[in-house]
Amino acid sequence: MAKALLLVEDDKILLNMYQKLFVNHGYDVHAAMDGEEGLRKSLEEHPDLILLDIRMPKMDGMTMLNSLRQDSWGKDAKVIILTNLDPIDTILQGVVKNQPAYYLIKATTNFEGVLEKVKEILETQNPNTNTEQ
Repeated sequence: MAKALLLVEDDKILLNMYQKLFVNHGYDVHAAMDGEEGLRKSLEEHPDLILLDIRMPKMDGMTMLNSLRQDSWGKDAKVIILTNLDPIDTILQGVVKNQPAYYLIKATTNFEGVLEKVKEILETQNPNTNTEQ
């Protein structure tokens, strides 16, 4: 069974590019265009990994992550923050508190680098998973 990813990203072009990348590598990919939708889908679908932008309409990514961590399932959900927002002190405090697996800057992390981190997290999550394609 394919691992499920939830992409929470308001940039449609980036969202489509990441969706294609992950689908082509065998993942079941779901998408949300803002933090409210991302939180709802996270709690309903329980994806294996959430890739989360910070600056988004309706609810920003840090607020979504804070809310997610209040849920019994969400407190342990695997999250990668994928943003162009530089990690200033206030953001870093929230990041440390909410324990994402990685904080990646879109402008300096290529698609292959993101894919590598996704594979690392999902393979570590369940070491008995068959990784043959």
